[in-house]
Amino acid sequence: MEKLGVNVSWLLAQLINFILILVILRLLVYKPVLNMLATRKQKIQESLEYADKVKADAALQQKDFERKLDDARREAQSTAASAQVAAEKERQRILAEAQEEAQKIKEAARGELDYERKQMVSELRQQVIDLSLLGAQRVIGANLDDKKSRQLVENFLNEVDFGAKAGA
Repeated sequence: MEKLGVNVSWLLAQLINFILILVILRLLVYKPVLNMLATRKQKIQESLEYADKVKADAALQQKDFERKLDDARREAQSTAASAQVAAEKERQRILAEAQEEAQKIKEAARGELDYERKQMVSELRQQVIDLSLLGAQRVIGANLDDKKSRQLVENFLNEVDFGAKAGA
């Protein structure tokens, strides 16, 4: 080989140096680098698993939030509907009270009108009695007993039922 320009002793020394460097690198560098890469790979895998777990938790929380939001909406709608029903009942109650009050006012007005009509009939009756007595006194020309005359006119008016005709 020396004819080819290769020095065998030098080649052997280079080969031994190369193998020695390989063994030293394997012991000092290769195993720690492999361990470091394995540790890094495990951390990355754990991070990916944690990210998947966080993503799944976030999806569950989103679904839970949406469910609670739907429940709150339904409850709000139910509350609004019951408030509307209560308001309608209150409106009906107030209307009924107002109608009842109006009926009472009408009845009171009718009672008052009846009372005033009776008063007017009574006054009118008294005036008729007075005018009848005055007319009778002028026709007869003498003064009759006031009490007896009034009694006669009242009896006559009761027979004619003056109050019923005045009301009609």
